[in-house]
Amino acid sequence: MKNIKLRPFYFVVGLSFSCSVALPILLPPVQAAEEIQYLTSTTGEITRENKADIRGVRGLRGVRGVRGIRGACTQLKENFALRLLVPEHTGKTLDAQPTLYWFVSQPLTAAEFIFILDKVPSTNNAEFSEPIIKTNLKLSVPAGIQALPFAKILPPNKSQFQLKTGVEYRWTLLLTCHPDYPSLDIKSTGTIKRIEPSVELSAELQQSSPEKLPYLYAKNGFWYNALDELAKQIGEHADNNALHKVRVDLLKQGGLSEVVAYDK
Repeated sequence: MKNIKLRPFYFVVGLSFSCSVALPILLPPVQAAEEIQYLTSTTGEITRENKADIRGVRGLRGVRGVRGIRGACTQLKENFALRLLVPEHTGKTLDAQPTLYWFVSQPLTAAEFIFILDKVPSTNNAEFSEPIIKTNLKLSVPAGIQALPFAKILPPNKSQFQLKTGVEYRWTLLLTCHPDYPSLDIKSTGTIKRIEPSVELSAELQQSSPEKLPYLYAKNGFWYNALDELAKQIGEHADNNALHKVRVDLLKQGGLSEVVAYDK
């Protein structure tokens, strides 16, 4: 049996003969947040990619003479960063229509984005093909971590689209800066793969308490589900510092240390 050290708490009891006695009550210790452990694949190529243009983001110096820089791109400060919250190697999901997460280092107003989803080409077939999904988005967001529910970004004619199990997809978010110069766009790319859970994992998930779900997803390598469950719980308990710490630890394990200072 695990030994638990109890700490004393005192209260005063008044006795009938006008004497006060301090009696200890033993309370359980304050529990620290459990450490989350993400099971990542260390094989294959790094699938995450970030491309900052608008001339290096303060390479804006290089485009001063180019007319037509538009929207949020005129608001960008030096060292602006757009990142997808994806691990270095392909992250897994259990969901047919997952919620994706991304990050910006400063607030944006009426920013014009393009979301693209396509299959990762096999090594034997690198031919160009049209994206499966390509959606224009106009978003105003604060600095920090953002949610992108898959179901809400699908165009009406593909609202029923679902990720197929066992297929590796690449998703990209572009901040568009000029209609005639796509090379100026700021881009971030990552990959995702839907996996069917084992019978054992399905049983564990059904029996798990909500607070244990992020840990269960992470230790089985389901990055997107772990991140989504933490985001939901943080949304319900925004002042819970322990939840924020768990998410910070997960982001660090995914190689996203630059994002953790903005964890909100």
